[in-house]
Amino acid sequence: MTDEEINRFLEVPRTGVLATLGRDGWPHPVGMWFARPDEESISMWAYRKSQKVVNLTRDPRCSFMVEHGESYDSLKGVLIRGRARLVDSEDDIYSIGVALHERYTVPATGIAVEHGPEAVLRRQATKRTGIIVPIEQVASWDHSKLGGGGYT
Repeated sequence: MTDEEINRFLEVPRTGVLATLGRDGWPHPVGMWFARPDEESISMWAYRKSQKVVNLTRDPRCSFMVEHGESYDSLKGVLIRGRARLVDSEDDIYSIGVALHERYTVPATGIAVEHGPEAVLRRQATKRTGIIVPIEQVASWDHSKLGGGGYT
């Protein structure tokens, strides 16, 4: 995919998979919602004591994959590699929570942050860590460009 296609693909609110490295060196992949504060990074939040945060504290190297498609010839995806930066400021964590709410919850419920969820997001920010992954390397694929029938 071109850079423009990658950016358009990542603008759609899908679930991605964050893979961190466990103490034993094995990958620890988990499904995550994510936001795009800019075109150079992605952001998420997680409970402070979660395994992914423990892993990123020890080793910030991670990958993040977003994929979409039901049949082989419709598969599209983006794989990002970067060194995560953990965010501890409650205001910054709250901002990530707001971005996630606006991206995933508002389209489904129509309930804006200022109409109720603000207190919940503020409370959640006290228990969470922000995760910012700068895009150091990116790979992408779009099987619809391969032509032919593909596999189903």
